Amino acid sequence: MRLTHYHHKEELPFKSLSVLNIEEALTIATQLQAKEGTVYRRFKDPRKYLEARIATEKWLLDEFIKKGGEPKTTFPLYMVVENAIWIEEGYNGQSRKIQIPVSEFEQKEISFTYPDSMVSYWLKDKKQETFYQPDYHGQVFRLDEILQIIEKYGIPTSEWKTQETRKHDIFIEAQIWNEQVILDYLKNNH
Repeated sequence: MRLTHYHHKEELPFKSLSVLNIEEALTIATQLQAKEGTVYRRFKDPRKYLEARIATEKWLLDEFIKKGGEPKTTFPLYMVVENAIWIEEGYNGQSRKIQIPVSEFEQKEISFTYPDSMVSYWLKDKKQETFYQPDYHGQVFRLDEILQIIEKYGIPTSEWKTQETRKHDIFIEAQIWNEQVILDYLKNNH
């Protein structure tokens, strides 16, 4: 299994607003809201986005530690399992991708959500909705657990475009809790 990180071709990969103080992050999020492409719509209300991101990353960290995770950072870097059509289309053909085999990561330094972590965090309170999937929405998974979910439900492709019950299942997100593994891989392979 490969993990993929997408980024705009004019931006550096693996950049995170979480490393910045709130005012610096707000400035950058405000700049990003003016960019073209679906992936930038999340920044339409930069302050609300950052508040949701902070809450989501706290939830991710807490849940990951409960499951035996041993994060080396207090916030993750993000990738997806295999590919994400939604992201590729969302950059309007302006993206680049970096792929790393999941075997490069220690299992105690990687977690997963199905779908995107911010969406999954929001979905945990939507249990009455037709699109809520109790087997995987609102949960943080270890590698062995996400492999079981993938075996049962597959990796999302474009079901979100046509199936109401899968409309939020745009990709499976991987959260990397040790940036050094990524830096070492990039240094040795690019």
